[in-house]
Amino acid sequence: MRFLAITLLAALSINAAPVTTKTKHHGNTGHHEKTTLVVPPVHTTTAAHVVHPVTTAAVVHKPVTTAAAPVPTTTADAVVVPPSKPVGNACVISAYNGVSACASSKNILVKGPFTVPANQVLNFNLVAGAVVTVSGTITFAKGNLDTSNFLVTISGAGVTFTSDPTNPGILYGNGQLYWDGKGGNGGVPKPKFVKVLTTGNSVISHLKIVNAPVHIFSVGGSDTIIDHITIDNSAGVSLGHNTDAFDVSATNVVVQNSVVHNQDDCLAVNHGTGIKFLNNICVGGHGISIGSVQSGSIVDNVHVQNCTIADSSNGVRIKTTYGATSGKVSNIVYEDITLSNISGMGIVVRQDYLNGGPKGVAVSKMPIAGLTLTNIHGTMKSGNSVFVLCAPGMCTDFTFTEINISPVKAACSGISPLPTGCQ
Repeated sequence: MRFLAITLLAALSINAAPVTTKTKHHGNTGHHEKTTLVVPPVHTTTAAHVVHPVTTAAVVHKPVTTAAAPVPTTTADAVVVPPSKPVGNACVISAYNGVSACASSKNILVKGPFTVPANQVLNFNLVAGAVVTVSGTITFAKGNLDTSNFLVTISGAGVTFTSDPTNPGILYGNGQLYWDGKGGNGGVPKPKFVKVLTTGNSVISHLKIVNAPVHIFSVGGSDTIIDHITIDNSAGVSLGHNTDAFDVSATNVVVQNSVVHNQDDCLAVNHGTGIKFLNNICVGGHGISIGSVQSGSIVDNVHVQNCTIADSSNGVRIKTTYGATSGKVSNIVYEDITLSNISGMGIVVRQDYLNGGPKGVAVSKMPIAGLTLTNIHGTMKSGNSVFVLCAPGMCTDFTFTEINISPVKAACSGISPLPTGCQ
């Protein structure tokens, strides 16, 4: 399979909605089907009045240099994002304390640059149908808030939270002032970054997140599309920890067309149903994960397609907690996944997970049923190409096809018959 080589830096600099083409191969018939996918552009906002003006020096960010990440030439059928339609003149927020004055507006412009002071947060509790456009850089000063706090909260039904195409919106978290290698497990208190509680066909798109202290997007709510997000935590390669890109506990959520460089899971689905993760690039973290799924939680109907995972410790994985007494993981599909330079495990299913480290023995009463892996291919730097560790009778209906990860090194137990790649 041929790949297009691009640098992550180039990918991080692109905010425009691309036109991409998918090629589908229909078995051995030789028939190829091409579909052009277009994500419509966002409309710009017209300013009318300004709330709390402030003058702030612009933040200068050093360019990031990183290795090239291969991108598959095929593209999954991304969900079409409708263009936003602001109503009326914009209420302009140009200081952190201007949010409340615009709370009832359906057209809001967050106009940077400005700085949110230490221990202050931005809460966007939006009216139904509101459109928020972020223009320029919003910087969050270092404080002492811990992981029970979020620097930004977005809630509302049928809302759009997006970026100005002429002056892209950047949320700068000053993570380099927090990172100590301990993440949310101790050390310096660190706030999480963005909490999403949207519903009713909401859209969050075209934002760039730089240097988040810890967890970046924590997604709850339902019926939301997250599209064209850039997460650049590459500066935390040594000391960044627990910088999960998208932690999802929600219903009917799509995350697509995004680029992530972080130090933990690119996606972690902890609870919920109807989750899609399409056309994304994940670099430097722990791969694309279901879990860790805690006892009593249910994860159902998750579809991950056409994603690249590079320079990461894992590729695709399912992890349930050791000793889980209830809950279920079902109907999980990973397809068309490219792995590059994976240092730990390419495909992972394990039921011995603990935050402090795996137990090495699977103990669980949480079934994992209906796992489909198709066209998972790429290279390992070290470790196991496939690793399966299931409690007796807990893993059923596994279908692995077109598994081509090299070099091959499999370790599988607790499942019968052994799926492809385990043999």
